[in-house]
Amino acid sequence: MGIEEDLALLRAFEPVAKFTEGEWFYPVSVQRYVDRASLWRVEPGSSPAQVVPPGGLTVETLAKVGGAEQGLNYSLSGIGGTEKHLAHIPLRERPPHLARASRLASVGLTARLVDAMNRFSLLFRGSVPGGSAARSFLLQRDHLRPEQPTYYGRVLRDDPWIVCQYWMFYSFNNWRSAFGGVNEHEADWEQVTVYLDGTGVTGPDGLPPARWVVFSAHDETGDDLRRRWDDPDLTVHGGRHPVVFVGAGSHSGAYLPGDYLITVRPPKLRGLVGALRGSARLVAPWSAEDRQTLGIPYVDYARGDGRMIGPGQGENWNPVLIGDDTPWVRDFRGLWGRDTRDRLGGERGPAGPRYSRNGTVRQAWADPVGWAGLAKVVPNPQAERQLIEIRTRQNSDRLAALDREIGTLRHDLAVAAAGLPVAGPEVRGLLAEEQRLRGLRMERTRLADEQQRAATAEPLAHDPHAHLLHRRLPMQPQAGLLGRARSWWAVLSTPLILLALGAVVNPRGVAGSETALVMLLVLLTVEGAVRGKFLAVLLRLLLCCVAIGILVVLWLDGRYVVTSIFFLAAILVLLVNIREAWRR
Repeated sequence: MGIEEDLALLRAFEPVAKFTEGEWFYPVSVQRYVDRASLWRVEPGSSPAQVVPPGGLTVETLAKVGGAEQGLNYSLSGIGGTEKHLAHIPLRERPPHLARASRLASVGLTARLVDAMNRFSLLFRGSVPGGSAARSFLLQRDHLRPEQPTYYGRVLRDDPWIVCQYWMFYSFNNWRSAFGGVNEHEADWEQVTVYLDGTGVTGPDGLPPARWVVFSAHDETGDDLRRRWDDPDLTVHGGRHPVVFVGAGSHSGAYLPGDYLITVRPPKLRGLVGALRGSARLVAPWSAEDRQTLGIPYVDYARGDGRMIGPGQGENWNPVLIGDDTPWVRDFRGLWGRDTRDRLGGERGPAGPRYSRNGTVRQAWADPVGWAGLAKVVPNPQAERQLIEIRTRQNSDRLAALDREIGTLRHDLAVAAAGLPVAGPEVRGLLAEEQRLRGLRMERTRLADEQQRAATAEPLAHDPHAHLLHRRLPMQPQAGLLGRARSWWAVLSTPLILLALGAVVNPRGVAGSETALVMLLVLLTVEGAVRGKFLAVLLRLLLCCVAIGILVVLWLDGRYVVTSIFFLAAILVLLVNIREAWRR
């Protein structure tokens, strides 16, 4: 297929992007960004050094200046070095303020502690200097032409799929500073991928029908990435254009408009998060959901009430075709955006559409079908029936071979055992062959059952959500008196509980040990009440008191504890025995 055919296919299924009111940054031209960017090299143990000043680069020369390493350890920056940026945005040009939800009110106590540690860690790890978002906003306004939104499209044919990828480049991600997110970084690459039926089937318009779609998401992998074309959560404009609701600042994609509670678990903190998740059973036992979502919490605002780009929205895309033969895509492995050397990775600029930060090719680029879990999925019922027929023939051949092998093995076993004592060592020596015969019979039974089902079965009409382990849905808004109480309690509870714990450790400070313990118990009780788990908290506190009582007795005289354990064990055994006897 030629360039014109690929471009026509991309235009036919290009997405509609709906942004949130208050968004700062929109998809812009890579070429314009590179023309204004400087190139920096980061050496371990030293400050970043400028290699090429602003105005000295083009997309054609970008890969060449990266040298033999193809840009590894290099980073582009449209806003300069590591200094704090003092930039003023005129009031009339500032994006509208976004009325935000309370992210901390929607998670448990332990998750709020993790969030506090993450915020504190920004003082010690690499982070984007203050004012960078404003500087990048002015760069976008003056040079990047956000009024001409651009996507970089790629068409890949991987039988039986035709993959249309739409890559969007943003000059900045101001998730943290503008929208209360976890982090922010210069530059951002996001994508929408549409999977078309590549078996030769065409629709009324003569185009291959779309079957699945994937939006960039920060907390989804594998099967959870994709949604079926007839999924009720997916909005399709004009029958061909998927609607993506873009997160404010983060630019991640959502299928439904709304506010999403997301928990980030940085790879280098997985051990700590796992330990805290286990300890949450003691610290905050009232919600199993809190333990599952333990991480760094944030709200992704994908409301779709702002600017709209795409077919039928009044603003059209400017498409640019890319592929493995596009030099700046293929030959530059450096970062797009400042490299802050953040140990957790959240504040560093991203790599390009083809590469990860370590220079290896992204799976989303090299194998988009496997990346979305579609290698095991067929595009249409006709293709599935053909595969069923192939498998039926293979099973039939295997059943015939099994019958021959089972018959031969049975005969050989009977011959070997003929005339031997039933319990003799010679017969026991045939045990391995008997086990092999048993395994062959089990395999034959399984295949025969499968053949019987295949003889009458039609391809299943699966529920569009059947493949999902986690269906990402917007959270319910915190409304009314209880919602306001949770929001304020989320602000006050963590420091108050930390103060109470400090007083318990050092009872000669502000309060005595008794007062500190009472204060801690009251705070935990209020936490449970606000979270709607008051009785669960009281039960756990009661268990804690019992455990403390046992420890006190053990400290006074361990013999009482040992005696009590034996008495309790005797009573339990007696009750179990009586129950069994009664049933007989």
